[in-house]
Amino acid sequence: MRLVSPLLKHAVYPALHHSGWLNRITPIGGCAVVNYHGVVPADHSSHEAFLDGNLVRPDALRQQLQFLKSRYHVVHPDDFRASIEQGRKLPARSVLVTCDDGLLNVLTDMLQVLQSESVSCLFFVTSASCSDEPGMLWYEELYHLMRAEPLEPDLQLQEEVTASASSVSFQARWWSAVRSASRLDAKARTNWMRQVRDRREPTSALSSERRWRLLNISELRQLAEAGMVIGAHTRSHPILSLCGEEEARLEIQENKNSLEKALGMPVWAFAYPFGNPSTMGERELRLAREAGFACAFLNVEHWGTGRPDPFALPRTHVTSDTTLPEFAAHLSGLHVRLQRAVGG
Repeated sequence: MRLVSPLLKHAVYPALHHSGWLNRITPIGGCAVVNYHGVVPADHSSHEAFLDGNLVRPDALRQQLQFLKSRYHVVHPDDFRASIEQGRKLPARSVLVTCDDGLLNVLTDMLQVLQSESVSCLFFVTSASCSDEPGMLWYEELYHLMRAEPLEPDLQLQEEVTASASSVSFQARWWSAVRSASRLDAKARTNWMRQVRDRREPTSALSSERRWRLLNISELRQLAEAGMVIGAHTRSHPILSLCGEEEARLEIQENKNSLEKALGMPVWAFAYPFGNPSTMGERELRLAREAGFACAFLNVEHWGTGRPDPFALPRTHVTSDTTLPEFAAHLSGLHVRLQRAVGG
């Protein structure tokens, strides 16, 4: 499938999109789910395309929302919830809009686009947003800290990269550190990050607060008061599959509890951090179900078993380089159908 992806992206999908053929395809399961991770704020100068690739430009977001409204029935998160819990039927070619992590820019930059297009979004946030000083996503901060200076020997955890350091990319070394740190419990990881941080100078790459900081409790409440719906995204955003059983349970359950206490309302939806088969598995599906959620979302478009499961709901992950024809092909389910046809 990887060999033909450029052909699909730049030739096949544009042809099918402009012909209108994709408009006749019903998404798998009848409802598509699109997922964002925020937008690039106006005061941010991109220094790390690797990290910023998860964000979209406000004008691209607007174009995509307008496309959804013209080709799909954009459903409110509460209607989606009713379809899960009560079996209410959604309109044909429905789509739900979601967003992970709870970066500050979802309030300062993304919300105004959503409101101007009259679209409600289901935002998944961590427990950090239940505090007054939430900081930033630890693995993004670690990326910048390791860019500034490699980890000192006494701060290195159990590394998983086996090749020589000179032959391994920076991103591979960083991801290895993320995996190792995810094996720590939340308190131990916080302490380890503090030690890494204390040995380095602040970097100008973090000058845009709207790009890097997470929502605080007041800002989270503003988002909810604006008509958006809040879901859970774990306590501290580790790779859940690398956590011990009890730690993974706490990451999921305590996140739900802290958000419900902070917002004074039920939190019924969960999104797995990273949300792909290399970072989670059947155990995480079970823990989300046991925590009392109505449903849980992946960050990929299909789960390996192929069986429908409200705790393994697929989503189309939108990135900075997602074209509109590609967007249309993924939401229609065509891309997944092609993957399955070739065994991808």
